[in-house]
Amino acid sequence: MKNLVSMKALGLAAIGLAMLVPLSSAQADAAGQGRLATAIQTYQSASNEGRAMAAGALRRALASNEDAPAATKAEATFLLGDFAIRDRKKDLALKLANDGLKLLDSLQASEAPAVRALGARVKAQALLAKEERLAAFKLILDARLAYGTQQPQADDKWDTVWDELRLWEGIAHADLVGAEKKIATDLMAARKTELVRISTMEGSCDFQNHTVQIANMDSNLPAYPIAPLFAGQAGGVMMRISFDSEGRVTKAKATSFSTSEDFAILTERAASNWVATGEGLSDPNCRTDRPALVVFRY
Repeated sequence: MKNLVSMKALGLAAIGLAMLVPLSSAQADAAGQGRLATAIQTYQSASNEGRAMAAGALRRALASNEDAPAATKAEATFLLGDFAIRDRKKDLALKLANDGLKLLDSLQASEAPAVRALGARVKAQALLAKEERLAAFKLILDARLAYGTQQPQADDKWDTVWDELRLWEGIAHADLVGAEKKIATDLMAARKTELVRISTMEGSCDFQNHTVQIANMDSNLPAYPIAPLFAGQAGGVMMRISFDSEGRVTKAKATSFSTSEDFAILTERAASNWVATGEGLSDPNCRTDRPALVVFRY
């Protein structure tokens, strides 16, 4: 009897173990992917001081999760490319951007649009760092057209991915000179119909995505940090601004920026004195959350 009980116990244990092994494997995969997702979020919200540590954790999480979805791995790879740019490793940044884009080859062209946009932005920054300016402009223009018009947002205000692509198109264009600038201008003219299409958003204002101009910009420039002056950097800030019937800005929010958050903060402060001009200002429906692009080149 004792032996029989022992045999039953061993049998039940074996069955339980057999059932447990695949469950543990699935749980391990889910936990690993959860760590990767958390590492992505941690990097995205990291301060300048904590970004290196967040990048290290992201690199480890990516290396240990080869079975994660392609879009998730691509996003992590692009963010490591973002860190490489910040760390002035332009060749590494370009490699990581290309690696991430290859991961997206397995997906349909319409899948993961925000991740694709991130990859285009990182690659464009790497190309700009390598002074391949025209290639960077063409890439970001193609990315804007592929991403299309703004995607619906829960807050009914703006699409920050759309704004970021618009910002980097402006930065890349500002970096062009001479014959390259003419090529870019001709390219934009040739694709004008497509650009109009992606600047159209259904709603009460036909001009919601049309960038407004600032009439008194020269007398109300943001007091940007002096460091980029010596580095010869180009950068900018994409704003969403609201204004009254006379064009005076009543609210300003930076949605995308380069080279640091300081530029966004200082641009928001300067915007309180701005006067906007552009299409649709006479329509009350067109005076809220309009895009305004500030690009600087030292």
